[in-house]
Amino acid sequence: MHRVSKLVPSLNVRNFNVRSFGVMAGLAMATLPSLALAQAQPVRPPAAPPPAGVQLPNEILIRLAGSGTVGGPMLSEIATLWAKKLGLPGVYVEAGLDADEYDVTAVRSESTRKMRVQVRAKGTGTGIEPLLRGQADIWMASRPVRESDLEAMRRRNVPNVPTLAQFQTPGTENVIGLDALAVVVNSRNPVRQLTMAQVRDVYSGKTTNWSDLGGPNLPIALYSQDATSGNTDVFCGTIMGNPDVQRCLESFPRLAAPRFAISEEMSDAVAANPGGIAYNSLALRRNTRPLRVATECGGTGIEANSFRIKTDEYPLGRRLFMYVAPGRTPNPSSAEFLKFVLSAEGQTAVAAAGFADLAPGRATDTYGAERLDGVRDAQDGGRVRVRPTDTRAFEDATAAANRLSITFRFQAGTNSLDSRAEADLVRLADVMKLPAYERSQVVLIGFSAAMGDYAENRALSRERAEAIRNRLMSDYNVKDVTAIGVGPTAAVACNLDPGTAPLNQRVEVWLRKAVGG
Repeated sequence: MHRVSKLVPSLNVRNFNVRSFGVMAGLAMATLPSLALAQAQPVRPPAAPPPAGVQLPNEILIRLAGSGTVGGPMLSEIATLWAKKLGLPGVYVEAGLDADEYDVTAVRSESTRKMRVQVRAKGTGTGIEPLLRGQADIWMASRPVRESDLEAMRRRNVPNVPTLAQFQTPGTENVIGLDALAVVVNSRNPVRQLTMAQVRDVYSGKTTNWSDLGGPNLPIALYSQDATSGNTDVFCGTIMGNPDVQRCLESFPRLAAPRFAISEEMSDAVAANPGGIAYNSLALRRNTRPLRVATECGGTGIEANSFRIKTDEYPLGRRLFMYVAPGRTPNPSSAEFLKFVLSAEGQTAVAAAGFADLAPGRATDTYGAERLDGVRDAQDGGRVRVRPTDTRAFEDATAAANRLSITFRFQAGTNSLDSRAEADLVRLADVMKLPAYERSQVVLIGFSAAMGDYAENRALSRERAEAIRNRLMSDYNVKDVTAIGVGPTAAVACNLDPGTAPLNQRVEVWLRKAVGG
């Protein structure tokens, strides 16, 4: 049973706020600034034709549960575009009895063909149990699955709870887009930057007036999302330094309003309160203004743009996921929907909703020079210096080269690529088949964090780059690939902060003209 039903034109669901029952004037995504997508010029292979032999039922039902970030405007965009691809132009968005529930329904009048995408977007933490109990086909998450999720399921007597390794298997874990956590304030607030320590002081009650932060004599009004939100999980773990979300929330001082379940509604509350501050998805910030956030290493603060988010260099960036149940074959409709989400065509819907998509992007002309400016500092206030030989190796490798946004990362504590990196091998191979890049050389540069033995870090960074080179050449027939390792050189994150230091463990992709090319 639904309280609201509205026919919307294909690809125009952003004008209907399915999550607020029409109380507000619509999602107004046209006024929501994008993630500066010009910062990462997308390199898109041609859209692949639909796979032959896939027969979908006349009545398609896909059930999704979990993240409100994934299950908001982006999911509506994706479902609408998929309906168009299936030849079902009559798209309805039907809001349910709860503001975080809705269906996207599409029909074809001349036949009995019907599609229904059922969305229950009550927070990341609410999606795993329906998935494991067979009540949902896809779990939407704005953070990766954790062992604590599985422990919670065992305590709730969910049968046959998989292991963490099973959940992290490529194909079961699917990165479907990228976002960033932002600290947002009222647009009239003159404060432009805070350090992470200052944000912690605000949310622990130590700082209560904007005048203490260089702003007006105005009480600070705190806003927060609830415990099931992936935004809260990232904020507590990364900024507050407390991965126990419930205890983290209990440590907050009095809030200006009850905790929000819906990101957009919290953004609107901050936009209406001159003293307001909140943490939120950058893509769902609406009329609030994001602050620069400086790390423990100091500096001018971190500003998100799509390229830095795509490369995983933005410390408050995060991946958005869709999980299927480990060890259980998805039904054909869910499998095809997920395949569409990950396709070049599906990723255009991710970008249209204001998020960063997974299409490999090219850096701006100034990116290389910006990296070289800080190449000798390991992002630790100058306390650790890298070896001159590694500095020169990085400079030589990037000379006349252009950075691609693909950054290969690894499963925690291993040399195995994570699920996004496995998919990025295919994306990189597809890019190298394009005429514009057929005479380019792939340059893989391995990096490490600064902790531990320097020589061992440098050796590990090289081994990881060489392993990816071997995969590209043997499994994907990419011809011209070179690999080096430079240890902690050219860090992209603060090595003093345990929350950001792992961002330095990576393999970057650069492209340059091949000799004689």
